[in-house]
Amino acid sequence: MKNFTLETVDIRILSAVQQHGQISKSKLSELVNLSPTPCWIRLDKLKKAGFVTGYRGEIAINKILDLTKVI
Repeated sequence: MKNFTLETVDIRILSAVQQHGQISKSKLSELVNLSPTPCWIRLDKLKKAGFVTGYRGEIAINKILDLTKVI
């Protein structure tokens, strides 16, 4: 996909994925105001084009520290 053009809806999809990580098809479509199947197809194309490189989990280190105080 050499000549990939980002459209406004693609940017909304990327923003939602950045904020929410792995997200359900229905929730993503709701956030970007696009029906689920076209939304998922666009996300798949964005992934294949290299715009989404992975997902990660953020750890709440303060919760872990709070637990160590109890022990």
